[in-house]
Amino acid sequence: MISVYVISLGLLGLSGWLLDSHRRSWRAARDSTLGEREMRFARAQYRRRMQASSVIGVMGVTIGVGPLVLGWRQPGPLALYVAFLLATCSWIMLLAFLDIWATRAYYRRLRSDQLMSQLRLVTEFKSDHTSSDAES
Repeated sequence: MISVYVISLGLLGLSGWLLDSHRRSWRAARDSTLGEREMRFARAQYRRRMQASSVIGVMGVTIGVGPLVLGWRQPGPLALYVAFLLATCSWIMLLAFLDIWATRAYYRRLRSDQLMSQLRLVTEFKSDHTSSDAES
């Protein structure tokens, strides 16, 4: 019984810490001089992570009231309890996968832009170098 409350309080504490961390990082991103694309990414990341962290807190509360539901010993409330826990776990996992996918796509796009800029610089350098050789 004690372990249920320890897990519940642990999840609530984790949720609060994550929410504070995400809020701080969003405030730093909002106050910085990011471009439009970077700001869109930071805003979407903030929303996803805040939602996932909130659901972790909801799961902590749900686990904390679990002994009350289990004490009823009726299949209906127990089935709803388990279904809700499964739904919250699934939602957290879905948000995590979406965050991973979006972050990979964002950094892949940044890497592609960086490589294109490097290619342009090399091309400019070679054309300038070739034209200076022709003039000599």
